[in-house]
Amino acid sequence: MTGDDAFDADPGRLVRPFAVAVAGADDAGLDMLSLVVATRAPDETDHLRPEHEAALGWCDRPRTIVELAARLQLPLNVVKLLVAGMIADGAMRHCRPAVSGAAVGEDVLRAVLDGLRAL
Repeated sequence: MTGDDAFDADPGRLVRPFAVAVAGADDAGLDMLSLVVATRAPDETDHLRPEHEAALGWCDRPRTIVELAARLQLPLNVVKLLVAGMIADGAMRHCRPAVSGAAVGEDVLRAVLDGLRAL
């Protein structure tokens, strides 16, 4: 690479992950399996950071925090803070998972465990 070619290469992420999160945000009890959904689509008048815009665009249906972290290629804790800030701003909301009518019985769990052991 010559000196001029070095400036043409993709530099990758220019902002450190900790700088993406909202300052002073609390993760509000979110864990990696918490479901979140955007309350609106990203709008060009919002002047959002790229990570916020990507999160809003991808969370058009309920997504887990870990899915969002993988999609944004950011550490899980950073995404938890980013989402908590967006929830506080009203751009996202925390979804409660639907509760199924019947709990999984011990016999089903034992059958699954036996199947895994057989692998």
